[in-house]
Amino acid sequence: MRQIAVAVTDLEGAQADAEAIFGASHPHEDPGVARYNLRNAVYRLEDTFLELLTPLTEGTTVGRLLAKQGGDCGYMVILQTDRIDEARSRAEEAGVRVVDQLDRNGCGFTHLHPRDVGGILLSIDYMSRWDQWEWGGPDWKSHPSPDCSIVAVEMHGPEPEIMARRWSRILGLPCSEHGTGWRIALDEGELLFLLDSDGRGEGLRAIAVRCAQPEAIVERAAQRGLTSPAGQLRLWGMSVSVLGPGSEPLLHSAQGGE
Repeated sequence: MRQIAVAVTDLEGAQADAEAIFGASHPHEDPGVARYNLRNAVYRLEDTFLELLTPLTEGTTVGRLLAKQGGDCGYMVILQTDRIDEARSRAEEAGVRVVDQLDRNGCGFTHLHPRDVGGILLSIDYMSRWDQWEWGGPDWKSHPSPDCSIVAVEMHGPEPEIMARRWSRILGLPCSEHGTGWRIALDEGELLFLLDSDGRGEGLRAIAVRCAQPEAIVERAAQRGLTSPAGQLRLWGMSVSVLGPGSEPLLHSAQGGE
């Protein structure tokens, strides 16, 4: 698990929340997203990254998603592999369409069509060095990071088992029943698939972040009016679980909802 992208209508407002709640700083604006008519801000969360992005013009895929979802929402899951050729072959064998692909200077990505993977843009990326991450900017390792990292994401859909098995085939990793849904374990992190419960259909609905001081994160979010009665953060159209050190990387909704 390397990076999660979230579509937002107000990029500056979303950045203010990320910085005030998590202590994120030094956002990187990736010039590469301009070709999609987007603007973004990428924050380092230890060795994972939170990307906030917004459309610059009408008619973008992100803009249509925001309109369909009625506001901010999860957009993309980016996974890193050191076996990109195998990953691309599996996607092709599974009949998954590629919407964009890049190879340059020892790094690259393959973006897989959301309609073929369950309403989420799945990107499988590689870097010449495992600790490199070009999308975070050239100096990301020199910037301070809050003591937080993304450890799980949760996708919803009308047929979570089918979605999980689809991802399992694409990633070459086993899936299994887990609580009320399905789970794929990654080398670092996990993917969870649950039944759509809010009527929004397929999509990225939640993430889990492990932090050294989870109570402080929740308190800062509560001060901004961004928590649920159950103590979940409600950010950017998603539920955000804040876990303490050593906690199992399970999202709250995977254990029975909010």
